[in-house]
Amino acid sequence: MRLGKFGIMNVASIAMMASLVAGAFAEPSPAQQGPGNSAILKRILERGAINIGHREASVPFSYINDEQKVEGYSVDLCMKVADAVRQRLNKPDIKVTFTPINVTNRIPLVANGTIDLECGTTSNFLTRQEQVEFSPIFYVTGTQLLVKAASPIKEIEDLKGRRVAALQGSSNEAAVRKLNEEKALGVQLVYVKDLPEGALLVENDRVDAFVADGVQIKVYAANKARPAGSLAVVGRLLTYDPYSAMMQRGDQDFALLVRAAFADAFRSGEAEKIYVRWFDPLGLKIEGELLAAFRVQALPR
Repeated sequence: MRLGKFGIMNVASIAMMASLVAGAFAEPSPAQQGPGNSAILKRILERGAINIGHREASVPFSYINDEQKVEGYSVDLCMKVADAVRQRLNKPDIKVTFTPINVTNRIPLVANGTIDLECGTTSNFLTRQEQVEFSPIFYVTGTQLLVKAASPIKEIEDLKGRRVAALQGSSNEAAVRKLNEEKALGVQLVYVKDLPEGALLVENDRVDAFVADGVQIKVYAANKARPAGSLAVVGRLLTYDPYSAMMQRGDQDFALLVRAAFADAFRSGEAEKIYVRWFDPLGLKIEGELLAAFRVQALPR
């Protein structure tokens, strides 16, 4: 083979490029561990703890139990992220601290960096992605109605001129507002702070329905209604609500770590085991749509 005048230089260049490509796909060296350029990881390292935002009464996703401890399906999945943070920083003593959140303050607390990772029941919408970053989807539900079992109400259209409770700032409230305007229903919205308060208003006949994510009100109706069987979840799904965990925008290193932790849980089957732990006792078997979401998002390392 003739190399020509610049043949030796070309061969050297090719060898150097091959070395660079090989290095790009190699396993990270110990020197590449640590916070790197991640502002969130630097913040966690400095305080020695990852701060997780949680809901107080969103059973079984994220709530405070009878022993005043934070637990739930969302929280367990986020613990996989905490483990990944400890490994990345080589700091097994990184603690987990918790901050309670609600529908009105959850996005601001994530956006301003007060919370490193939000683990609750937040729907992943494109408009919200303008304010915060999201993890992979870990649950799929939609807006439905909680009513008394004996109520004639079966669909949103049956609520014309009636009182409906909702969490202010939630996707459920937005769905009711939209349909209320489109169909001229004359619905009167009553705002509540959480699911138990909304359900209580239904039980006490203060409102005709409570609009919320179907899975959450199904869990409440099956396990908290008094007397048992007195509440029912009715109506078609008014929205598509895929749940994800939130984190601050602009930190791709941390976002990649979160995505990898969730993908590992999906790929290994750990996410299904966590689901079974929290939902099987409630009589809610995992549905094909969620299994499909797990498999599609189980990206290889």
